[in-house]
Amino acid sequence: MRLPEPPVLDKDALFRNLRREEEPGRVFIFEHAIDGIVRAQLAERYALTEGISPDDPAYLMKRDTAVHRFLGMELFRVWLPGTRYSIYEQQWVEEHAGPIKSPEDIEAYEWPEISKVDFSQLDWHEQHMPENMGAVHTVHVFEIVRDLMGFENMAVSLYERPDFVEEVCRRAGKFALALVRHLCDYECVSVIYGADDFGFKTGVIIDPEHLRRWFLPWHRRYAELAHQHEKLFFLHACGKLDEIMDDIIDDVKADAKHSFEDVITPVTEAKRLWGDRIGLLGGLDVDLITRADERVIRTQVRKVLDVCMSGGGYCLGLGNWVTSYVPVDNYLVMIDEARRYG
Repeated sequence: MRLPEPPVLDKDALFRNLRREEEPGRVFIFEHAIDGIVRAQLAERYALTEGISPDDPAYLMKRDTAVHRFLGMELFRVWLPGTRYSIYEQQWVEEHAGPIKSPEDIEAYEWPEISKVDFSQLDWHEQHMPENMGAVHTVHVFEIVRDLMGFENMAVSLYERPDFVEEVCRRAGKFALALVRHLCDYECVSVIYGADDFGFKTGVIIDPEHLRRWFLPWHRRYAELAHQHEKLFFLHACGKLDEIMDDIIDDVKADAKHSFEDVITPVTEAKRLWGDRIGLLGGLDVDLITRADERVIRTQVRKVLDVCMSGGGYCLGLGNWVTSYVPVDNYLVMIDEARRYG
């Protein structure tokens, strides 16, 4: 597919759009993540790494910058070595009980340390980030506690040993806070991205009061730091979160919310419910983009944009992320339709 020319990137206009300060003159694109396989396919198909040696130590950073610029995205995610917990080195996590089963296990666990985080990617981007582009990095709390303890163990402990849960949460939250402080020191970092799946198909995954007591306050602190450094704070959280949306908007003060699914709350419905109070990100069904034909994809893109572009506060993208099984041609249909819109 031959796309129309990429738009001129404008990060300030993107921010004004998400703050609902103006209705944008074009469709902005944001993705929670684009799988490395898809990035590689795009780079090869459109010769985006022509002239860059694969032996160049900065090859992947140059490639990913070029891919996102080609797609017309001001923002892209980076992953820093040393921020990932050791529990995720295996291919799955145990839902019954994780490595921290009791208070005694807290000290024995090898917690990540900010001194061991490799910031070299951001050091490179600080010198080479193209004008009007910015990096995004995630921080997690709830998902870390859930997986370190095991969901079943955590759920029972919330009632039987709340101090135990609180201490695990404090450790995870404290590391993420230290990470946010370092991220905010980088001019190339534009967004702090909280990422915690608080819900499932029909509601929040634990009592909303527990979320308000132990988990949401950490995200409020991350958002405060981001705003103090003139950055935005996004929150990715899957599930039906109606019970805590006021908290996300009014207490956490997230600038934008990601993850909307047609079977839960379509992004067009989210626009009606919360679009005048918070920016909305994504919402195109991953399964539809994966399996539908071009006509259906274009029709759905226009349907979403017709509703969500009004008044600003929206970026187009998938409801979750661009997985390895999303056909590149189908994804480019979405990009093409967005460029032609209006």
